[in-house]
Parts: sequence; C-alpha cells; structure tokens
Amino acid sequence: MKAEAPISTGAKIGWAAGDFGFNIFWQALNLLMMPFYTDVLGLAPALAGTVFLVASLWDGFADTIIGAITDRTRSRWGSYRPYLVFASPVLVIAFVAAFLTPEAGQTGLFIYALLSQIFLRTAYSLVSIPYSALSARISQDANERASMAGWRMVFAFAGGAAVTFAMPRLIVAFGGGGSNATYVIAAALTGVVSLPFFWLVFASTREPQRLVEANPAGVSIAATLADFAEALQMVRQNGPLMRIFACIIISSLAFTMTNKCLAYYVEYYLGREDLVPSLVPFALVVNLACAPLWAWVARRTSKRNAWLYANALSIVAYTLFFAVPTTDPLLAALFIALISAGNVAYQVLFWAMLPDTVEYNAWKTGQRHDAKVFGFASFAKQLALGLNGALLGVLLGAIGYVPNTVQSEATLWGLKAIMAIIPLTGVILSAGLIWGYRLDQAEHRRLMRETAG
Repeated sequence: MKAEAPISTGAKIGWAAGDFGFNIFWQALNLLMMPFYTDVLGLAPALAGTVFLVASLWDGFADTIIGAITDRTRSRWGSYRPYLVFASPVLVIAFVAAFLTPEAGQTGLFIYALLSQIFLRTAYSLVSIPYSALSARISQDANERASMAGWRMVFAFAGGAAVTFAMPRLIVAFGGGGSNATYVIAAALTGVVSLPFFWLVFASTREPQRLVEANPAGVSIAATLADFAEALQMVRQNGPLMRIFACIIISSLAFTMTNKCLAYYVEYYLGREDLVPSLVPFALVVNLACAPLWAWVARRTSKRNAWLYANALSIVAYTLFFAVPTTDPLLAALFIALISAGNVAYQVLFWAMLPDTVEYNAWKTGQRHDAKVFGFASFAKQLALGLNGALLGVLLGAIGYVPNTVQSEATLWGLKAIMAIIPLTGVILSAGLIWGYRLDQAEHRRLMRETAG
C-alpha cells in the first residue's frame, strides 16, 4: 500500500477549529442551563436534574441513529460535510429555543424543558457526529490522527475556556441573570459566533470518494434500522473498539467527578469562593496546553503507551491531591494542574484511537461504518455522563452536603474522596483495559495493507 501523504498543518487546523464552535455550545449549555432552569424558568432542582439525565440518555440513542443516517448520505460534497453547513443553523435555533420561558406550572415547564433540550441535543448531534466522523476520512494514517486529535483538543479547550470566562460577564452586560431576555440574547450570540467555525471545517476538508462509497447508500427507515442492527453486530466483532468504549465509559464516569466538584472544592474546602471564576478556567487552560504534548507522545511511542503514561501521572496527581490536607490556593492549583494534565490525555487519545477502529471494521467486516462508530462512541460517553450526574447527586447527599452553608469536616473529606478516590479507581480500571489494546501504528498499517489487497 502506498504511503499516505502528510496532511498540512493548515488542513489540520481547519478541521480542528470546528471543536471551538462545538465547545462554545457545550460549555455554554453546561454553564447556563441549570441556573436558567432553576432561577429563571422556575423549575424545581430535582426536575431540572431529571431533564439532564433523560436528555443525556436520549442523546446517546439519537447519536447511533444519526450515525447510520449520515453514513448513507450522498451529495456532491460527500456524506458528512453538508451537515456542517445545512444543519448548523438548526442548532442555533434549537439553542435559542431552549432558553425561552413559557407560562406554565411545574409539569408544563418540565415538559417544555425536556422537549426543548432533546431538540437541542439532537440538533447538536446532527452536526457533531458527521464532524467527528470526518477524522476517519481526512487521513488514514494513525500518527496523523494523533496529531489531529491534539489540535482538536487545543481548540476544544480554547472554546471552553473562552466561554467559561466570557459568558458570566456577557449575562451581566445584558442586564443580569434574572431576566429571560439576557439568556436568549446570550444564546443567539453564542450560536452566531459558532457558525463560522463549522463553515471553516466544510471549506477545509474533503471526503475521498472511495471512502464515501465504502458504506451503503440510500436513507430510509428500514435501511437505518437495518444499519443499527448491523452496527450492534459490528461493535461485538471489534475488539479494539470495545476496549475503547469501556475505557471512555469509565473515564467519563470517573474523571468528570473531579470537574463537576471543582467549584464546590474551591468554595467550601479552600474557602475561596472568589477564586471559582479563576481556578475553573485555569483547569481548562492546563488542558489546552497539555493536549499537544500527549499527541506528540502518542506519535513517538504508541497510543496505548501514552494512555499508560497518563495513568501513571494521574495516579500520582490524585494521590497527592487526596493525601495532602492543604487549603493553600497555590498548592491546590498545582494539584489541579497535575490532574488536568493527566486527564486531558484520555480525551486526546480517545479521539485519536477511535478512527483507527474504522479500518479495523473494514478489515473484519468489509464495511467501514465511519459515523456509526462515532455515534456509538457518543452514546457511550452520554450514558456515562448521565450516570455520573445521577451518581454525583446521590454521593453529595450521602456525605451530608448542604448548599450555601459551612460544611462539616466529614463532608469536606467526603468531597475530596469523590474528587480523588473514584477517579483513581477509574485510572486503575482503564489501565487494565488498555493494557490489552494491540491496534498500534504498525498493526494499523498491516490491516490497511491487507484491506487494500
């Protein structure tokens, strides 16, 4: 098989920039939606949490169907690129609709919040699944994919840090957080800003026709359902993909505990509520800085080895964080930086490894199933995040956490345990799973040669 020509840095950046747009949406949703539901819409906190759990589970199901549909899509621009142009305006509309405030009781508000968030997440997936699947078409070189994943995470965390810093100030500038109008304006501006990033991806990428035609064509309900069943069989036959799925479920379930508890830790354990707007974006900045490093390590060694090196760093970081009883913000920031430096590796490596399993499919089954792979991956992540939210609520209740009060010593200890012991368990489990991962660069090249005949 002829060696594939390297991708230019400009082409990598053009594709990776799309994740800046996606994280403007995703982080804005995480930052604004829960306070909006409880403080502006007037929804009870328990019902608001239920909206997120049900919407996450729906999101995972919808992703697999969208993957099947986009694999079968045919146009002069390819299978995936059209969605970045034609579906992205729908995403903006859905985002704005999620921040409207109908006049209704708790039941009516719950139904509206749930349906509008399902609409939002479905529109988001309709753009994000084709975007992610493009990484398997832009290059079939395992090392290039590691580099692309590194660039993607740079833009992802840049978008997240920008929104985390700017959105609270934007809400204040438009009149404060108590008015529905401020959220609608913020959502509209967020959506408009994201669109050029999606269009840049469309302009910067191409889909080789031979890869487009490797999947069956023709979108219909019967074909989509058949593809869904076939994809379930594909997952069972794809050993490397199963390992990655298991690792990302464990990683998303465990490591997100640290991120979701960070604001609680800063406010209650450190006693520095004033540092919450600084330390939370700081973790994202560390992610941004370290993402290219892990992509480099994966290219120089292997993605499996890079994951194991990250495991080692995470073990040290989480152990120090839990064992050292400090309230010094500088030392706490150092621990947070070490944790963030390790955790970003799993995101970089997940997105670098996932495209390689597409060629494993082609070798094993004769079909690529590009978008279906990414749809199932998204399902795994959404399932883990939904379970994470439910588990975190149970754990916070178990340790005696009460909002807006001084926490007991036992509660503060429990908070650190949630942030450290659960992720540490996830690190160990993921190390055991990834130890048997054998789809390295050399093995991937062998499969490519055999598939090419």
